[in-house]
Amino acid sequence: MTPALARTFYRLAGVHTIPVTLDRRNIYILPNGYGVLFLALLAAMLVGSINYNNNLGFLLTFLLGSVMLNAMMHTYSMLYGLRLVAASATPAFAGEPAMIGITINAGGRQRKGLHWCFDTRHTIAHDLRPREQTLVSVPVPTDRRGLYRSKPLRIASEYPIGLFRAWSRIETDLEYLVYPKPVSAPPPVARSVFAHGVGEAVVEAGVEDFQGLRSYQAGDPPGRIHWPSFVRGQGLHIKTFAGLGGGDWVLALDAIRGGDIEHKLSVLCTQVLDAYRHGCRVGVHLPGQDPVPAGSGRAHRDRCLRALALYGAR
Repeated sequence: MTPALARTFYRLAGVHTIPVTLDRRNIYILPNGYGVLFLALLAAMLVGSINYNNNLGFLLTFLLGSVMLNAMMHTYSMLYGLRLVAASATPAFAGEPAMIGITINAGGRQRKGLHWCFDTRHTIAHDLRPREQTLVSVPVPTDRRGLYRSKPLRIASEYPIGLFRAWSRIETDLEYLVYPKPVSAPPPVARSVFAHGVGEAVVEAGVEDFQGLRSYQAGDPPGRIHWPSFVRGQGLHIKTFAGLGGGDWVLALDAIRGGDIEHKLSVLCTQVLDAYRHGCRVGVHLPGQDPVPAGSGRAHRDRCLRALALYGAR
């Protein structure tokens, strides 16, 4: 079935959105390649049995035909009665798959051989146990920052013997954010905005750049111990770093030199994540938009990342 023909077929069949129970209105089933080959084999056996009036040939043909019909019913039953209760999306970073969680009620039947996907290149297999409500996380590929709308969810099964493919196509009507891709080694902030004015970056003991080693002192965190020097018999040493300090920081897009807009947004994304990881207060200033004031915590981090993801969007 071509994509254009498939879209027309689904539009005529009706659009089904979550919450929904899968039944005869939204489950489709057709023989796959092996099923078509099996049907051709049965047709040849039937023609041969008629031609030679062979009772054993008739018996074998009808026996295999009944097996095929039973397999078709079992494949269909893997989807029939399945209830999709809710859907939710988790933000991701560009280049990483976003995860869309589908809450499923399996009903009173065990569901085997189920495959879930929003994109046929990223399919997961997840079976369901009877009388259980399960969260199935389905990946969605991303390649750029911004606001995405999810494609239709496809649920398919070829269980038990792989002669038929039953599937359903359900709309989720979800929007999810994709943040800029963090860079591995962002340059330092060129300019800082304090809560009480504008100033230069101050280098102090922190967690940004490796500075060297010093002798171990009681109370130093074990995670900072430089174990290679200890193995060489040089005693315990602590890794020291340098970071930026001096107040509430508002990261400015214009303060980053070099690179295009996407690279600058990636740098800001990395610095926002670093600030959150180390418990610093941070804000974001983007040209043409209201600045995000300095703050801390997970909700504030997500607010900053949302501003970066939607920058320049119309």
